[in-house]
Amino acid sequence: GFEQRYIMALFYFAMDGPLWVNSNGWLGPESECFWFGIDGVSEGCGGENTGGCKPRGDFVGDYDKVCRIGMGYANNLYGEFPKEMGFLTEMTYVEIQGDWLHGTLPPEMGEWRKLRAFLVNNNFIGGTFPPTFGENKMLGTIFLNNNRFNGTFPQVFSTLKNLEWLEADNNTFTGEIPESICNLKSLRIFTANNNTLNGYIPDNWDENNLIEDFELEDNNIRGPLPETLANAKFLKDLRLSNNQITGSFPISYYDFESLEELYLDRNKMGGELPQTAELFYDGLQELVIYNNAFEGRFPVEHFESTLRVKKLMLHDNQMTGVISDNICDRLDPERSYTRLTDLTVDCDLISCTCCTCYEDGVLVS
Repeated sequence: GFEQRYIMALFYFAMDGPLWVNSNGWLGPESECFWFGIDGVSEGCGGENTGGCKPRGDFVGDYDKVCRIGMGYANNLYGEFPKEMGFLTEMTYVEIQGDWLHGTLPPEMGEWRKLRAFLVNNNFIGGTFPPTFGENKMLGTIFLNNNRFNGTFPQVFSTLKNLEWLEADNNTFTGEIPESICNLKSLRIFTANNNTLNGYIPDNWDENNLIEDFELEDNNIRGPLPETLANAKFLKDLRLSNNQITGSFPISYYDFESLEELYLDRNKMGGELPQTAELFYDGLQELVIYNNAFEGRFPVEHFESTLRVKKLMLHDNQMTGVISDNICDRLDPERSYTRLTDLTVDCDLISCTCCTCYEDGVLVS
């Protein structure tokens, strides 16, 4: 339709189209459905004969409707989204990564009720994520990392019932992560590292959650680790480095079945690591807990029988104990996949013949 072609022309000029790396087809005689970045197939969109459009209906005057914009990475787009883009109500997929997008996201984009993926990482977009997206029931993937988004962490994310993957790292979001994020039963990956978030980590996770990767490094998160996160039977990667987290390591975390990477370094945690008879840490590949106030004996026996561990960074705590020769042997470069690459301790408190040594938080050997 004429209106659709006009909107795509607006997009072209708003994004400095003449300077794109690839602008094949744009503003040419062929249907806009076959222009570079529109042409293609995404979930629920596009086909061999319709390019990147949803096929027209049978009624008079209907037309193939644009349902995707996939400009790839670093195509040199520069500009702001025109608000008229909201009229493209069949939009299911947007990908503009590593470019020069700036300004804010217009609220009219909330009219994209069929949108499934919105990937705009590595740009310069500011403002917040429009609450008008709250009516979307299909949006599953959002990449906002490495932009200039700011303001209170958007509540609207918690209303996206189909959300599976959210990356919001390296922005300046503030405030708390809403407790309602725990209600997203499809959420698998949540990362909001390097913002200015504060408050407690949500603590309302039930056994139906699917979370695999939860990351809030380099924020101002405070309070204890959430007990109910132990219900996350699929959790593989928990990264909470460089916050203000206090309290001890919950014994309930023994219930983790899949945990591979645990980063709690540079916090204010204390107490003793769990000394259970069974192998509490079996399956861990990376345990990074330096610069806290953990005390008591380090349960080295839990790492004797597993060959998976790659990092043990324990220094700048108050733990005692002995690192065995069996674990030291794993530093051998010839071990390849089973090699231990990082082993750090407070050598004035933990006896070790092979460790990288610290004393009072300072590297000594």
